[in-house]
Amino acid sequence: MEFVSLEDIVKFAVQREEEAVQLYSEAARLSTDIASRKMFESFVAEEKGHKTVFSNIDFAQAEQLRAQKMPDMGISKYLVSIPLRPNMTYTEILQYAVKTEENAYHLYKIAADATDDPQLKKTLLVFADVELGHKKRIEDIYEAHVLTEN
Repeated sequence: MEFVSLEDIVKFAVQREEEAVQLYSEAARLSTDIASRKMFESFVAEEKGHKTVFSNIDFAQAEQLRAQKMPDMGISKYLVSIPLRPNMTYTEILQYAVKTEENAYHLYKIAADATDDPQLKKTLLVFADVELGHKKRIEDIYEAHVLTEN
């Protein structure tokens, strides 16, 4: 993947958000547990919102974006990647979602490291931080509903 312009980054981000919408929609469809299905449906709505934001980005305003350092709880370090499959438990669904968001975060970080253009780098780092925010939100749910209950 090579980004040459801010427009390339935005197109990629829109595509990535659409893939996340499809992924979480499928996860919701495969979920037999109502709470898990509702959680994935909320992720679908959130990713659709991000897709809309990225699709309607004002390139002049994008020049003013600032990356914010998001805290990383590190929970994902202790989770293994698992495939999406029917009848996943709530814990497995959370684990799957954490790893998916972590992968998206790393993708944007790697892309940022691969460019010499300061504006592209800054924009990619902002997008990475958005994904890290998603990951943190899911890790918070994981901590509250899995780690504290076991």
